[in-house]
Amino acid sequence: MATQHILLTENRPNLQHSLGLMLKQADYRVSLAENTEEAVALLKTLANTPDPVDLLIVDLDSASPEACATFMHALSGSSLAIPYLVLAEDIRDTTGDALTKHGCLACITKPFEPATLLRSVHQALDRLKQQDGHQPGRKPEITRTECPTNQPG
Repeated sequence: MATQHILLTENRPNLQHSLGLMLKQADYRVSLAENTEEAVALLKTLANTPDPVDLLIVDLDSASPEACATFMHALSGSSLAIPYLVLAEDIRDTTGDALTKHGCLACITKPFEPATLLRSVHQALDRLKQQDGHQPGRKPEITRTECPTNQPG
């Protein structure tokens, strides 16, 4: 039975469907959102339920500084903080640095191997479990962040 809940935000329907199926096959509960605004609304809705989101996976397209700023503003303005991974076609060093300073657990550049995403999800959730006081749907204290580059599984 799936125990960890992942919210996936990907603006390409076919890719969102494929990634959602892959995560479900890996025994995660998966909810889908079409964009970051919908994701933040869903995070708010699920925050105080028995099934809060444990991890957000968000597609930031080209991960421009503007797209990242919009995402971080939407997330911080929600009064919720959630651990997240970023998917993007291109992640500039400055953008990756800004994301990690705001709690991003991993930045994954497209295209990527399915094993890369699954490994990043598994590592992120394991890291969260190991931190004292982490509760699903709540951002833990992060003492060290990193933005790993894609490496073959």
